[in-house]
Amino acid sequence: MSDRLKGKVAIITGAGSGIGEVTARIFAREGARVVLAGRRADRIRAVAEAIALQGGEALAVPTDVRDTHQVQALVDETVAHFGKLDILFNNAGVRASRSTVVELTEEEYQRTMETDVKGLWLCCKHAIPAMIHNGGGAIVNCSSISAFIGQRLQGVYNATKGGIDVLTKCMALDFARHNIRVNNVNPAWVKTEMNAAELAEMKARGGPEWEEVMRLHPLGRLGEPEDVAWAVVYLASDEASWVTGSSLLVDGGYCCQ
Repeated sequence: MSDRLKGKVAIITGAGSGIGEVTARIFAREGARVVLAGRRADRIRAVAEAIALQGGEALAVPTDVRDTHQVQALVDETVAHFGKLDILFNNAGVRASRSTVVELTEEEYQRTMETDVKGLWLCCKHAIPAMIHNGGGAIVNCSSISAFIGQRLQGVYNATKGGIDVLTKCMALDFARHNIRVNNVNPAWVKTEMNAAELAEMKARGGPEWEEVMRLHPLGRLGEPEDVAWAVVYLASDEASWVTGSSLLVDGGYCCQ
């Protein structure tokens, strides 16, 4: 066990799988006490148990980030259990809706906006007062390369990511005087449970579509959850004490082109 996050208390949303789960495990190995939030209670409890078996400290709190009362309860339980809150990793999100704005249903629009934007806002809204009380903290938001570029058939999804990046900069300015840093990680294609089926289908079909996906990542591979998790560790740690309002690309070179 390392000590890059020793003594820190961290909330991680969407912690039941993928980037959230791997980040929680690495945070714990780096010395943080972690609070795992997610809608699937069985998944976050399994992750908490696995962390405990490795000698870490973890608390599972089933949470729907779209619900202000549940998010407030998440923060309250964190502070009651561990005494403070230092880090928030806003990782909860939904897959891109594959349609034009004309074809997109209102239900799908609401699902995307409420999880990716409203959920992140609510977590910040309730976590920041606890960080102020604690004398400061670090927030890391999981955005995407989609914040910077246009992509076919996912306009609303990209809009949420662009919104996250600008909101991050605004919060960084608003709360710098409280010693709270706010940053983003912006991944390209990462092999997670959320997009595994889509990637598998494209790979099985092969041809130009799969070749294009690989071409867009000049380092020659898709991302792994660990690639993003280590970037989050950096932004959450004291090593990044002079970094705020930034968007860190973790994209295999995607946005170089």
